[in-house]
Amino acid sequence: MTRASSFVCVTCGVNAPADPSGKPQESCIICDEPRQYVRQGGQEWTTLEELKSSGKYTNVFTPTEADPEHMISISTTPTYAIGQRGILIKTPKGNILWDCITFIDDETVRKIKEEHGGLKAIVISHPHYYSSLKDWSEAFEGIPIYTHANDKQWLQRPADNHIFWEGTSLDLLDGEIKVLCPGGHFDGSSLLLWNKNLLVADTMMVAASRKSVSFMYSFPNYWPLGPNEVQTIWKTVRPYEVDNILGAWLGKEIVGNGRNIIFNSARLYTQYSGHDSDKFYGSDSDELSFKN
Repeated sequence: MTRASSFVCVTCGVNAPADPSGKPQESCIICDEPRQYVRQGGQEWTTLEELKSSGKYTNVFTPTEADPEHMISISTTPTYAIGQRGILIKTPKGNILWDCITFIDDETVRKIKEEHGGLKAIVISHPHYYSSLKDWSEAFEGIPIYTHANDKQWLQRPADNHIFWEGTSLDLLDGEIKVLCPGGHFDGSSLLLWNKNLLVADTMMVAASRKSVSFMYSFPNYWPLGPNEVQTIWKTVRPYEVDNILGAWLGKEIVGNGRNIIFNSARLYTQYSGHDSDKFYGSDSDELSFKN
């Protein structure tokens, strides 16, 4: 492989800096731990430049079902690495991108700037979606990237304008956007709440039925979360009004009744993992008050 300043893991799509000789590192710290996996055949690297020059990949802009006017999915076709989407949130106070994807090219940047009004910031839910975050920031004049400080150890290639936020909540755009950190999947795993839409990434997974969600420490390796972690996720969401739930992939959306679905899913998850759901959720009800 040719020398470069950074390389892209073929399995997870996260960028990592080259070693001092300009070659890729021996392993990907994102994949070489229990929540991910190293693909059969061993660690493999490419570069963003190689992906672009291949002519194989294109980013597609797809209106979300939950709010097709104000939330636009950005995904790569054919699917690359983990295959997650970014979600462009168009608010009256500016645009935010929730989560990054690996592939970015001039046409993607042009579309966001000319057709959607640009970006003010990028918020990333957890390390699996760090992808090409530095390149995304630079493509939009060095806009800030927000990731939780609890996951700082996993970030190898920060943006120049990188903000590690702390605590359990973060307000952006004068309170227009609220980011919440319940942890679970990672210590800094986060959610984004806007206009009663909850963007959940891997903090919870929208089920195939689109009538429930589930919770995992590792989705590809089937390691579950414990009941205490799931309860913390519910308690984080509980004070807020949630209509719609948007997951990490195209089509992973639940439209309507989102808050109750999370509550009932947490109860069922706890029950079927062999724990007393009444002990964890017996005092809660569907009549809980909301924060504005």
